[in-house]
Parts: sequence; structure tokens; C-alpha cells
Amino acid sequence: MIKRVALLTILLATTGLIAALFWTRGPSDPVVALPESAQARYFDVTVTTLDGKEFQLPDKTVTCSLEFTAAVEDGVYNCPAPFDLESLLAPPQVSESPRSANDSALIEIDAGTIVWGLPASSWQTAQIQYGATLSSANVLLGEELTGGEAGHIENIVSPEISRGVHPSYFYYRAKTNASGYMGTEWLARGIQ
Repeated sequence: MIKRVALLTILLATTGLIAALFWTRGPSDPVVALPESAQARYFDVTVTTLDGKEFQLPDKTVTCSLEFTAAVEDGVYNCPAPFDLESLLAPPQVSESPRSANDSALIEIDAGTIVWGLPASSWQTAQIQYGATLSSANVLLGEELTGGEAGHIENIVSPEISRGVHPSYFYYRAKTNASGYMGTEWLARGIQ
């Protein structure tokens, strides 16, 4: 009798352990689906050239498309520049300047970008376009604008190759605020 009770106890304990291992619980947190697009506003855009030309560009809103999903709730959004600096900065056909059309010029683009329509309190990445192709591009970030966690430049696509600054864009990664906003002031500098 004791052997049967011990065997039954071991069998029940084993069954309980197996059930506990394979027990399926409901999801602890529901997964938030990433939107296919978000909105971005480029504002306070000032373009300055080495020879002292300065252009103030109007604030504009663009649609950022989801390029790909980096993790379950982490997307990379491509935010196109709302302006074409290549044509704005093209040298005129007849110029009094001694600079020829083949010379390169130092360009600074000082702007702010806010992206919204993203999942609240989640890490997201925006590929922010400059509107020009700059060799030897460098980007400095200013303050975080939306009350989320301070963002940073990060190339989540291929972190072992680049830190996230490219000739025509940079990757800005930040945690969105409770309303799904993220944004920063930035200064891109390079040679056109």
C-alpha cells in the first residue's frame, strides 16, 4: 500500500511538473503593432554656406514610411527631407563668384525634426534625411524635444559598420513619450 501511495505521489508530482513546464499562460503584455507610417515635421531649418549665404526654409510635414521592423515593437522609419537642397545650392549659370561649379562648398543644415504617430513609450528609429548629399558628413544633436527619453545617433541596421551618420541622412533612435512622439534639434555639416 505504501509503495502504491509513493508511486502515485511521484506520478502526480511528475505530471504536475510536466504540466507546469508546458502550461501556456496568456500574454503578459499585448504586442503593439507598428504603424506602416508616421508623420514628421521639419522646422526652424536654416542652411548656411561657407561663403555666408543663409537660407531660412519653411516648416513642412512629411510622411515617414516604415522601412523595416528591427524587433517586435521597434521599427525604422524613413523620413524624407521636405526640401531639395541640391537644387537650392546649385551655383547659378552666370556667377560673379570666383568659385567654379566644380568646387566643393561647406554646408551647415540646422533644423529640428519631430516624429509622431508611433507607439507610446517604445524605442523607435527615424532615418532623418538632410535634403542634400554631404561628403564628410557630421551630425550634432541638440536637446530632445518631446519629453521622451533622450535620443542618440545609432545605426541599428549595421552597428558594426557605421555609427549612424551617412552622406544624406542619419539614424536617430529614441524612446517615444506617452503620446508616441520623439524628436530632436540637429546640425548636419559637410561638404557638398
